[in-house]
Amino acid sequence: MRHRKLRGKLGVTSSHREAMLRNLLLSLLKHEHIRTTVARAKQLKRFADQMIEMGKTNDWGTKRQVRQRVHDKEALSKLFTVYGPRFKDRSGGYTRIFRLDPRRGDAAEMSLIEILPDPKKENEPRIIKREKGKEMTEEKAKAKKEAKKAKQGAKRLKTEESRARAEARQANQQEDITHSHKSRGRKTERGTGRSKISKKGLS
Repeated sequence: MRHRKLRGKLGVTSSHREAMLRNLLLSLLKHEHIRTTVARAKQLKRFADQMIEMGKTNDWGTKRQVRQRVHDKEALSKLFTVYGPRFKDRSGGYTRIFRLDPRRGDAAEMSLIEILPDPKKENEPRIIKREKGKEMTEEKAKAKKEAKKAKQGAKRLKTEESRARAEARQANQQEDITHSHKSRGRKTERGTGRSKISKKGLS
C-alpha cells in the first residue's frame, strides 16, 4: 500500500519543490492568475486552496501560521483583506485550472491557474488576456517598415556578393585545371599544349 506517498514530486528534491511551490503561491496571490505547467498547477492548487481557507480566519494565530509560507507583505495582506472576505460564504474550490496550448520547444502541457473572481464578476471572461504591447504610432510603424526594408536590401546585396565570389572562384578553378592539363601535355579543347617540335611522331 502506498500510504503517505507524495505523488506530485515534479522531478525535483523536496527542498526545491517546496521553494518552487512557495514562489508560485506568492505570484498567484499577488496577480490572481499565472501561467505554468499542468503538473505544477495541480500541486499548487492544493496549497493555494489551503492558504485561502486560512485567510478567511483573520486572527493572529492563523496569521503566524500563514506567514511561515507566505513571506511577502503584499501577498499576505491581500490574502486576509481581499480573498478572505471574497470567499467567506464559500466552503472550498477557490482556484481553477484551464488548459492551454503546449509550450513551444518541449511541448509541455501548459495551463492557466487563477483564483475565482468576485461573484459579481463571474460573468466576465474567464481567461484573462494580457496586453502584448501598446499601439504603435505612425512614426514608429514607418520607421519599423524602413528598417525592415533596409535589412532586406542589405541581405540581397550580401547574397549577390556571395554569388559573385562563387563565380570568380569557379572561373579561377577552371583556369587552373586548363593550365595543369597544358603543362602535363594532356589533350584539352585547345589542343595538347605541346610545341610543334614535341608533336613530331605523334600523329
